Amino acid sequence: MGFRLDRMIKEAESNIYSGVNLLNGTIVFLWTLLGLSIIGNIRNVLYAAVSGGVFYLSLVLLCIILFKGVIRYLSFPEENKKMPVFMGYKPDTIFIYPILLMSLIGIVSNLLTATGFFPAALQQTGTAGVRTMEIVVRIMFLPLVAFAEELLNLIIVSFFYMNMKLLRNFRLIASIISAALIFGMLHSFGWGMNAAILIAIAYLPVFLVTLYTGNIWISFLAHFYNDLISFTKLYYGSYHYVIIAAVTFIPAVWAVRALFRKPR
Repeated sequence: MGFRLDRMIKEAESNIYSGVNLLNGTIVFLWTLLGLSIIGNIRNVLYAAVSGGVFYLSLVLLCIILFKGVIRYLSFPEENKKMPVFMGYKPDTIFIYPILLMSLIGIVSNLLTATGFFPAALQQTGTAGVRTMEIVVRIMFLPLVAFAEELLNLIIVSFFYMNMKLLRNFRLIASIISAALIFGMLHSFGWGMNAAILIAIAYLPVFLVTLYTGNIWISFLAHFYNDLISFTKLYYGSYHYVIIAAVTFIPAVWAVRALFRKPR
């Protein structure tokens, strides 16, 4: 099965959510800015984590209420011919595709960091004095955070696409770049501007995957896995790379096997 760029673009454009207008988009964006600014000013780690969980839950509910048709992007994807098969479409969707996408995010991030323009950008949050309970609470809310952000990303990229009609053939890529920049800038509240730019660039493929597949499952799981492993970097330092290698080894092997598998 061959992948053609024009076919991918058409598929992605057909999956754009069309229920975003200026009013409901502005409401969600302002609510996001308000929530992040409040959480960013909370000094207690435990209170900040709990407040963040409440905020992200409210963000999910607000998106579902204001954008009723968005619910179809939350359903588990059905088997289709658009994606290569490694282990089977369910384990691929839950495990293989997200981890390969997560690995791509990590590769881009590390390459950008290696240039020297983004020195230690993602290591600005300290862990000194953080208690076990605070660590557990932060980990508990990671799936909710990833889910809410991917839902928000779908709305943001759709908003830009619906309002960039004059760009014609460059409409999709312009909307993805714009949405990625917004996604990165939202992270400047807790990580700083360097990290915001790095995240925006590294996250470009995730937007394309969401639109190409027509759901947020792969992007959500890649986001969650990436956050979880990045979280271990804060606490375990160099062992972070051992964890990444261990997690990505199995899907990498399956991917290579699938590429060289002889058709029956």
